[in-house]
Amino acid sequence: MVSGGIAMIPTVKVIGAGSIGNHLAHGCRSRGWAVTIVDLRRDALSRTRDTIYPSRYGSWDEEITLATPDEVASQVFDLVIVGTPPATHLGIAKAELKNTPPQILLIEKPLSHPDGDAIREFIELAGGSPTRVLVGYNQRRKPNTSKFLEVARDPALGKLVGLSSEMLESWDGILKAHFWMASEKDSYLAFTNQGGGALLEHSHALNLMLHFASELGQGGPVEVSAKIEWVDHESGRYDRDSALTIILESGLNAHVRQDLHTWPAKKEAVATFENGSVVWTMGNEADSVTLLDHDEKPEKYWEFPKTRPDDFLGEIAHLGELLAAPETPSNLSLEAGVQVMEVALAAVESSVSNNSVAISPLRMT
Repeated sequence: MVSGGIAMIPTVKVIGAGSIGNHLAHGCRSRGWAVTIVDLRRDALSRTRDTIYPSRYGSWDEEITLATPDEVASQVFDLVIVGTPPATHLGIAKAELKNTPPQILLIEKPLSHPDGDAIREFIELAGGSPTRVLVGYNQRRKPNTSKFLEVARDPALGKLVGLSSEMLESWDGILKAHFWMASEKDSYLAFTNQGGGALLEHSHALNLMLHFASELGQGGPVEVSAKIEWVDHESGRYDRDSALTIILESGLNAHVRQDLHTWPAKKEAVATFENGSVVWTMGNEADSVTLLDHDEKPEKYWEFPKTRPDDFLGEIAHLGELLAAPETPSNLSLEAGVQVMEVALAAVESSVSNNSVAISPLRMT
């Protein structure tokens, strides 16, 4: 951030001392920003200081401030990151916008639990706020995503004839990252109506497809048909496997699949053209892009080695750009996050009715 021609260190409040809160706090600290992690529970703050942060990043960072909400209630930050369970996102975000509006408010994905009325109310509030509201689909800011679009825009590939995206991963990996939980039922994960289940927890796949569709000239989603495997349990239900067929404005049928049972995980997006295909892949130690010829044989391959913390560095760097130059465009916009929720809401309706469902806009026109 720059004030009066003098470079200043951005101040950051990360709300939520869970797994994502630690990742984003570390990403901000890697840029030298002043970070405060806030949580309602002091034991969660202690767990971050004593266990999560040092085990992931080598040692605890003494420059990080730990606080409860009351202790920083009147403090205004440049950047606020909401990294709490999805059903709490909008309530926390509304309070931030009303009481101590930052320059940027980043809500971790998904935007919220599937509640259309709550989302509409938040959109109206955000529309009248000076704060720039973003949704943290960090895959949009990664090197292999940029490379995928660069390769896919080659006119030699011909017409786009297919687009698919999938995030297939057992939630055992998620539970290992949240070692303090005995099972998925200790959190929102086992409750789709709280923002869990495959449909929202793994909504990076849906978000990436929508991003690629827009960037490749296919427009937004018009209609969705969803096949969802529901799992009922004593206190609720969740979608274990969600397969969506989405008609785009161009008329192209795009396919998205997200599940909570596949292992090893498979995280991939494919754009199929008349003369070949481009494949986006996310891995544990490297991400990649592969160009396939008309016979599905590899022509070119680009690899991007990384660690898990690296997954967030592009997103954090982008936030720095926005703090320094607020007019900079962003593909992490609130509108993009809302679009994911529009499709998710229609997908649940489609699953119940066994019919295709038109996408109903939640966004302000």
